[in-house]
Order: sequence, then C-alpha cells, then structure tokens
Amino acid sequence: MALAWPALAGAGEVAIVMSEDAAVYRTVAETIQSRLEGAAAVDIVTIPALRNPKQKDLRFLVAIGSQAANAAVASHIDVPLLVTLLPRSAFDRLAAERRRAADPQPLSALYLDQPIGRQFDLIRLAMPNARRIGVLLGAESDHRYPALQKAAQEKQMHLAVQRVSGDSEIAPALQKLLPEIDVLLALPDPSVFNASTIQPILLATYRQQLPLFGFSAAYVRAGAIASLHSTPVQIGNQAADMLRTALAKGQLPPPRYSGQYTLATNPHVAHSLGIPLEGEAALMQRLQQLEER
Repeated sequence: MALAWPALAGAGEVAIVMSEDAAVYRTVAETIQSRLEGAAAVDIVTIPALRNPKQKDLRFLVAIGSQAANAAVASHIDVPLLVTLLPRSAFDRLAAERRRAADPQPLSALYLDQPIGRQFDLIRLAMPNARRIGVLLGAESDHRYPALQKAAQEKQMHLAVQRVSGDSEIAPALQKLLPEIDVLLALPDPSVFNASTIQPILLATYRQQLPLFGFSAAYVRAGAIASLHSTPVQIGNQAADMLRTALAKGQLPPPRYSGQYTLATNPHVAHSLGIPLEGEAALMQRLQQLEER
C-alpha cells in the first residue's frame, strides 16, 4: 500500500486519511481502495498529508478513526467527508460541534457500533427470559438514552440506567444496577468502558452471575458472553458502497449503521454462568432472519 505522506496526491478523486499506519486502519483503507478500483482514483494518506492539501481533483475525503476525523475537520478541506471507525455517540458529538461552528462541509458516517435494536434482539434470542437490561451511561453515551428507552419499549424490555462521570463512580453504580437487571449491555463509551475498567466491570457482573454483552471481539475474549461488531473488512465494504453511491449522485448518503456484522460468543463464560447459549452460526442465522422480517 502506497502512503502519500507529504500532501494529498491531487490526482485522486477520493482521499482516505488514516488515524495511524496500523493494521485495522490499513485493512479498512485497502478494502475501500480495492472496491473502488475502476470507479475512482483513490489515495491513502496519513494525517500529516492534510497540512498541505492539493485538491484539484479531490471529490470526497474519508477519515478512518477518531484522530483522522478530527484532523479532517480541522483541515477545512472543502469536500464532503465520510467518517468511519467511529461510534455513533462520537460522531454525533463531532457533528454537533460542526453545526455550532456553522461549518457547511457535508458530513456523513458509517458507524462503528451496532444499532440498539439489533443488540436487544441478540439479547432476546440468546436469553429468552432476560427482560431487564442494564446500561452504564457516560459523557459520550448519555445522549443515547432516548434511543435506548425507545428500543426497550419496542422490544418489551425494561431498561435500567446508571450514569457515571468517571472511573471512581463505576463501582457504586454497579452496586445499585446489578441487583435490578438480568443482563448488562456495554456501549462504546471510553469514559465508561476502557482498558482500566473492563476487568473490574466483568468481575462485578460475574460475581452477580450476570452476563455482559459487549461491542467487540476483544470484550468476548476478556469475558463478555457475546458481542456484535463489524470487522474492518465489513466496514471497508460498506464504506465503499456509500462512496460508489456518492460518486454516482454527487453527494454522500446519510449516516448509517453497517448492514454487515459479525457475532462472537464465549461459550465457556456462558457455561460457567449456567446459560445454555446457542452456537454462533445458529444464533447469527436467527438474528439475520429476524432483521429481514
């Protein structure tokens, strides 16, 4: 993969900006580039290239990850921006900042996380008797409460919420929340779920014999019972589809969740919690059939 370090190449119609030259970002970028072959010239760049952009033929800018998204916005490059590998809560905050700044640059996104309704459907399929869903909300996820409440009502589930503003508040919040719920659902909010808090949260749920539903394969490996997530290849494929539409119509489609996703489960944790968890393939098939109705 060729990286255009000093400046946006100028010949490309699409420039993909990576937060850093790491495997996950490269996979998304290379997937987009491969899928757009023959449809548009695509340059893959890193953040320093935004400091001296050449925009002669550039039509669309793609940001992969949080750092790339912030840098692309700060660059004021006057082309539509598609943001990827960013949870909806983080994108909503970025979009709100843009509105306050009266920035007219068109902005869209392919969210990293999964829609709330899909996550509730997974919980119901995996644990048919679970009705009480617990959520910890932090600074970045608090505004998702109305969507969570609406999904709970639609799925005929009860939503229990504790709000936290820092790591020190998580343990007391869990003490109040865990006795009232059947399942804890993790949302991608780094002020709540991060490298220093995930193990204490998993330990607290395990002591209460409650499962945690995560938002990445890493959380399943750490001890969550299951997770829905989109892989870098799936994100790249969906982003390429959005860009193909944009190249044909001249504007980006609205922000959306990925229609491609993967299920990971931890049968060992399920067994230790006494939960008869269905196999991944069968559970995934039932979830997809439910979404197709």
